[in-house]
Amino acid sequence: MEDYFDYTKKLFDPSKTREKPEVFKGLRVLDFTHVIYGPTAAKILGQYGAEVIKFELPWVGDLWRFGVYWGSFWRHSSVCFHFVQYGKYFFALNLKLPKAKEIIYKLVEQSDVVVENFAAGTAETWGVGYSQLGKINPGLIYLSCATYGQYGPMRFFPGWDLLAQAASGVISLTGYPDTDKYYKLPDYVGDFLPGNVGALAVIMALNYRKKTGKGQYIDLAQAEALMRIMPNFTYESITGEDLGRVGNTDPAMAPSGIFKSSDGKFVAIAAVTDEQYKAICQAMGRPELITKYANAFDRLKAENARELHDATEAWVKSSNAENLVASAKKYGFSIGLVEDDYEITYDQWRQDRGSVIVFQDDMYGKLMIPGPSAMLSKTPGRIKWLARPLGYHNRYVLKQLLGYSEEEIKQLEKERVVGYWDDRPGIKPPVYYDLSHDDVFNFKG
Repeated sequence: MEDYFDYTKKLFDPSKTREKPEVFKGLRVLDFTHVIYGPTAAKILGQYGAEVIKFELPWVGDLWRFGVYWGSFWRHSSVCFHFVQYGKYFFALNLKLPKAKEIIYKLVEQSDVVVENFAAGTAETWGVGYSQLGKINPGLIYLSCATYGQYGPMRFFPGWDLLAQAASGVISLTGYPDTDKYYKLPDYVGDFLPGNVGALAVIMALNYRKKTGKGQYIDLAQAEALMRIMPNFTYESITGEDLGRVGNTDPAMAPSGIFKSSDGKFVAIAAVTDEQYKAICQAMGRPELITKYANAFDRLKAENARELHDATEAWVKSSNAENLVASAKKYGFSIGLVEDDYEITYDQWRQDRGSVIVFQDDMYGKLMIPGPSAMLSKTPGRIKWLARPLGYHNRYVLKQLLGYSEEEIKQLEKERVVGYWDDRPGIKPPVYYDLSHDDVFNFKG
């Protein structure tokens, strides 16, 4: 019989991805989003085969095209933008003009999903809201991604990751007890996590449409999506107490925490079961703690949890990380090394699994980006291309999808209904790239 782990390795082999079908092939998504939150929802659908057409204003573009860490561009582009926007079709269209709306309405007739993340009511004002587009296509699924939702007292407030983390209560739970220091979760968790929820909501609506033929409107509030991952308000409603900040410990496990080893590395340790607790005590050479706190509820009392935390901290400090991992294997408790960016970047195991991909792009060359988060054995996700310059797919959308002639396209360009980039990094192609030989940019049909 084939070994189970050999079986799963073959089943999810990333080198076979291109040979397998895409679950959302044939699904068309119109993406009126910007920055991170909304674009993430559309990107996930694109990872699994959807044709995502991203709309931007000509010569202006998505604000996140200029979102670079410490002001540093990579080949005249933003790495942050590539991270969020790969695999999409980039269509630069001036929504303010009537002819632009005509184009959008034609696309809506043959599309399945619309995603937008403007301030509440903005899309409606521009004539691309659900009440307008849903009449054109009753089967349309329309996802609005606002920070505070489409109604309520905060609906007109713009929002970003930091504001959503604050409004959701996430920030009130970060940091350590008995201090007034709070910590923002890093790297836009408040955008990426709700974006994933948005993709999930679209998939649920697609399932409903398959059964009934009817589309629907989805109102996803960023702050609410973040709130759903925390039990703090439920806890308070029962106990009347603030769940509070617990630093790096888990209030449902003892011992638990992140500890520094003798060689300066950090490890995470948590005892979930009685067996794991006993194993940790044995590894520490503290068998008396097994009988002293045999009952899990006794271990969770604040003063007892502190004693176990201090004992674990002292033990970890006396050993190096390699020996601690070996000890976990020997005695049977859970341990995790705290890995930094360098270790994740060059971790061969992650690359072998397709969790981290060194993608070779025709325009930009090599860039390391994460692979799709869910590995499907029959319909795996994939990366097709990185982000593209502003308006790169104008001709493809107009000719291939809508049947516009050369003369009509030239007239739209003359009237500035569609457009491209100016001479700014973030929206223009790399200087070394020759667009005259690019068959997609110069799409003939």
